[in-house]
Amino acid sequence: MLSNTHFSIGVHVLCSLAYNEGRHVGSEELAATVGTNASFLRGLIGQLRDAGLVETQLGKGGGTALARPATELTLRDVYRATESKPPVKTHVCDRKSKCVVARGMEDVLSGINDRLETAVDAELGKVTIASLLDSLTEH
Repeated sequence: MLSNTHFSIGVHVLCSLAYNEGRHVGSEELAATVGTNASFLRGLIGQLRDAGLVETQLGKGGGTALARPATELTLRDVYRATESKPPVKTHVCDRKSKCVVARGMEDVLSGINDRLETAVDAELGKVTIASLLDSLTEH
């Protein structure tokens, strides 16, 4: 359903920042824990910042920190910040085709996408970064 790893990496970053609450964490340190390069991660952090999930600070002692308490950040927030494609990728058929399937497929799949987005939105809204961190640190 997700088109790439941005969502899962975003969740990882936010959990790491929640774990390091009270300090700005550098992109190199975050990249090491995620297992990716810092340049890629800075782009993703920009998406999270633009969505109001993190704040960034430049210079010595700078880095990234949560913009709100982890109890107020949900997986829905991360999903909205990192995903822009519908759950089901569709192709567009000729609406003037003689084929009833070709004429209606886009509308049928569009309805399914709407229902999937509603379900995903509802489920992800139930899980906070704080609850994930609690689960991770219990082990």
